[in-house]
Amino acid sequence: MDADRVRRYIGQVALETPEGSLLLADEELPPLEEESAQAAVVDSNLVTFPAGTPLRVKNAVGSWLILAQRAASAKVPDKNDTEGWVSAYHDVLTETGWVRRGDAGAWVEESVVGSTVHQKILAVVAVVLGPAPAALAIVTAALQSLQQMNENSPWITLFDRRGRSATSVGFQVANCAASAEGGAALHSIDFRVAAKQVLTQVLFFKFTKTEASMFRRGVVFELTPDALETFGPAVEGRVRTATLDSIAAFELADPESP
Repeated sequence: MDADRVRRYIGQVALETPEGSLLLADEELPPLEEESAQAAVVDSNLVTFPAGTPLRVKNAVGSWLILAQRAASAKVPDKNDTEGWVSAYHDVLTETGWVRRGDAGAWVEESVVGSTVHQKILAVVAVVLGPAPAALAIVTAALQSLQQMNENSPWITLFDRRGRSATSVGFQVANCAASAEGGAALHSIDFRVAAKQVLTQVLFFKFTKTEASMFRRGVVFELTPDALETFGPAVEGRVRTATLDSIAAFELADPESP
């Protein structure tokens, strides 16, 4: 990989600037912390970090996901072109140091009704992450935490920002596994949801009687320690301002609670 070319790409790639600010800092939010098990909403992604994940990895991964999403939105401004948007999102990751392990695979489609989408997402996570029980547990806890939140909470508002005024939306649910050497792997599930009317909420649809189609596929991206060290500072520098309004960490639900 040509390091100079990657740095030029990071510095020059066009990024979307969402309209308005959510001013997430107005509400006291848990910060990303060193080595604690955490979850965070990163624009329209949900990413989990198991216990032991270094803070530098959390910060770098969060910045990379913002860069990839903002660049994808700039390249594919049509909010309803979710397949094109997800492909562009993947391309940005691979252009900036990440390596995709295996093919993303074909999209799997199923019909859903608004009130069942969250449960469907949990079922998909169980299928895709089933062989990794620790990853399944933390992602499930994160989804349950979001489900327990008020629909007007900043986490839900942030997650839904891209979906407003659209009938389709793309998003990811991912678990970040840090390597002992300082790299990272994202075990991610791409989701696309297409509905017959404008989406008012992605995770907890409010048009509960309206049918929609949900597409999903699993994919794994890896970032070597060298790539994180070499390109991480440039990525974080490019989106430093955006991170203040685009990453909201939150506490995980107690898996023992109902």
